[in-house]
Amino acid sequence: RLSFEELGPTFVKFGQLIASRPDLVPPEYMEEMSLLQDQVQKLDFSVIEQVLIEELGNDWKKHFSSIDEKPLGSASIAQVHRAVLKDGQPVVIKVQRPGIVQTINDDLNVLYFIAELLDKYIPEIRPFNPIGMIDEYFKTLELETNFIVEANNIRKFKENFKKDSEIIIPEVYFNLVTERIL
Repeated sequence: RLSFEELGPTFVKFGQLIASRPDLVPPEYMEEMSLLQDQVQKLDFSVIEQVLIEELGNDWKKHFSSIDEKPLGSASIAQVHRAVLKDGQPVVIKVQRPGIVQTINDDLNVLYFIAELLDKYIPEIRPFNPIGMIDEYFKTLELETNFIVEANNIRKFKENFKKDSEIIIPEVYFNLVTERIL
């Protein structure tokens, strides 16, 4: 787990995937990898602010009356902050970590290389299709790093469950959604 943390966000996500696969790893490994779910280094707000500037412009503050610089949560791909819109509506802003897409692409190249070696030299691993697993992982990460896709999924989910009063889905402010901000 510690090695995965050191290797960065793609490997953290991969460790999270491993934690959900009892068919691939023993329970003690799953337990250790499950620690990757919520133990990610927080970014300084100045880094988050730079992403807000890049995505919403220098006047990004015009949309908010306040934003909490202390993150509500921090994960491998994004960090979340409480904020209040100018109209007084409390919201949560999900901001993508800078450079995460390039980091993920670089890391995936390494994972493909490892998967190809495993497939070539360890016949016992072939039934698990390591290259196919990395392909699926790539597709998942590609969708996770585009917050417009996530915003649309929330919209669809909300539409599908609009008649169910037991399920509450947060409002998405599409005018503030970009590929890197939700």
